[in-house]
Amino acid sequence: MKKKILTALLSAGVALSLWLYVVTVVSPNSDKHIYNIPVTLQGEVLLQERSLMITTVDLPAVSLHLEGNRTNLNKLNNSNIALIVDVSKIGEAGEHELSYTPIYPGDVPNNAINILSRKPGTVRLHVEERVRKSVPIDIQYTGTLPENYMADKENKTLDYEEVNIIGPKSAVDKIAMARISVDLTDRSESISQQYTYTLCDEKGAPVDAEMVTTDVESVTLTLRVVRVKEVALTVNVIDGGGATKDTSLITVDPQTIRVSGSDSLLEDLDTLELGTIHLGEMLNDEALNYTIVLPEGITNETGVLEAVGDVKFPDLATKNVTVKTFETVNVPEGLKADVITKRLEITIRGPKSVIEKVSEENVKVKVDFTNEQEGTATIKAEIIVDVPGVGAVGIYNVTATLRKAK
Repeated sequence: MKKKILTALLSAGVALSLWLYVVTVVSPNSDKHIYNIPVTLQGEVLLQERSLMITTVDLPAVSLHLEGNRTNLNKLNNSNIALIVDVSKIGEAGEHELSYTPIYPGDVPNNAINILSRKPGTVRLHVEERVRKSVPIDIQYTGTLPENYMADKENKTLDYEEVNIIGPKSAVDKIAMARISVDLTDRSESISQQYTYTLCDEKGAPVDAEMVTTDVESVTLTLRVVRVKEVALTVNVIDGGGATKDTSLITVDPQTIRVSGSDSLLEDLDTLELGTIHLGEMLNDEALNYTIVLPEGITNETGVLEAVGDVKFPDLATKNVTVKTFETVNVPEGLKADVITKRLEITIRGPKSVIEKVSEENVKVKVDFTNEQEGTATIKAEIIVDVPGVGAVGIYNVTATLRKAK
């Protein structure tokens, strides 16, 4: 009895083994659905060599219905099946519909699997020309600096003046600039900082540049921010020749310039004197040119390097008189002075209402021999007009001799 039971159990085990063998190894008729298999493109380098590129952003996920040996099917899933789309044969821009080839793991022969259905059956790709160009860096300043500070935007520097971009023609054609945004709010110190940029169209609107590549990711801006002050330009006026600062019309152009410097240097700098005007040496209206010279540590931010001092005498008139008598003073002891010049023509100036009444009798020529030596010399003469508001214009010299007194 025991022998019969043992034989029956052995027979059942053999039968089960044979069934399992047939089901798992021999039977070719098993099937399997595999979903969400990603698609892989192959041959894009060759497209780039033809100045083409694929701009399809989202490739489809594929579903396969497979038939084959159960053992082989059990080895397959959506992470070890490669669906290869060969794009190397594409030769022009446009829409292209291509098939894909499944590649199974190495231990599953391709000919051991039969594809019953695939969804989708093909992959649609959009191909564009791949172009390149350079676009300038554009700076957009925002915010307001503190009062009495300025940003020297004209002399800013960038480590890159332009950006090289590569991408689909439809996107690259829209891009006109690479814009950085610089916030100047409450800035009181100079800037040296890296900024990322946004690719924009000619109106400054951002462009969808997802498929555009650039040669640099950021640029460094160096921008001087300085304390500034308006300083008045002035001239020192010395009255003379019947003219005073009040009776003359004196203007300076420009009237002010903007300068920058440290707080300590700017604190007491309110005016800048260009030079001296000697009214007694000027006969007619005249424009005088001055080079603007600043103290050390102060920078001229206007770019104006010269100023003009304009002098006019609108209410004054001139007249010539001839003087024939000369007064000598401070003649050294033991010497005698002789004025060789016998007559001196002198131009006098004063208010129009007064000048016509002045004659040579009102004009005195004084020759001062202080520090003069024996012999003949040219000596500067002092011209004295005894009419208020009237004076001699110009510099006058006489020839005189000092000799021993007898």
